[in-house]
Amino acid sequence: MDVGSRVMESMVTNLNAHNDYLQRKLDHYNKWLLDPKRPVDGKPYPGFPEDVKLKAGVAKLQAEAKAKVEAKAAKPKAVKAKRAPKASGPTKQDRAVEIFRELNGDKAAVISAIQERLEMSVAGATTYFYNAKKLA
Repeated sequence: MDVGSRVMESMVTNLNAHNDYLQRKLDHYNKWLLDPKRPVDGKPYPGFPEDVKLKAGVAKLQAEAKAKVEAKAAKPKAVKAKRAPKASGPTKQDRAVEIFRELNGDKAAVISAIQERLEMSVAGATTYFYNAKKLA
């Protein structure tokens, strides 16, 4: 038997089982409805016994899922580590302005000095040079 045939057979089996369930449910309702001893006191149909069991199972699953969600919500959140306080004294930009003034704005000399003294790349030193030029 190939896979397609087995799948089709499984679907037919499931369909037959569902039809049997629905027939049992209808028979139970009709038996209750047509029972001559049933008091007509306005009480609703109590339900199909298999459905009552199913609802109890669903309610249990829902309660478990709710408990899991609440347990996750109860976990404390991670606390971010505090940053170390900033070092006191002049910033790199302040030092770059001092170097700029010291070397009278000579572009090549200032960039080279910033690169060496502040331990920066050429690109970083060039950026600090132009910012120091604006601030000086």
